[in-house]
Amino acid sequence: MTTWIGQQDGRWTLTGRRPTVFASSPGQQRGFCPSCGSQVFYRSSRYPRETHFYAALLEDPNAVTPAVQFHEDEKLRWLDDALTLPVEEPLKKAR
Repeated sequence: MTTWIGQQDGRWTLTGRRPTVFASSPGQQRGFCPSCGSQVFYRSSRYPRETHFYAALLEDPNAVTPAVQFHEDEKLRWLDDALTLPVEEPLKKAR
């Protein structure tokens, strides 16, 4: 599952190396880290003057609070039930 956070252009700043930009289809651009290939951003002519960032790469993803969701009809059918699943502690590293 991937979370993208849309921001108006001019209200954000990228730090570090300049992403590699790929035109994935007409009107669609995707930005990737030039070192490791991780997804960084998505731009579309459907959302002019806006850039969508891959939430996992934000310096502090918890600092962002969603105000609306898009493409809700595309969510995985088990997503609503996921919050009711038991929580397991991560495995501890062997010493």
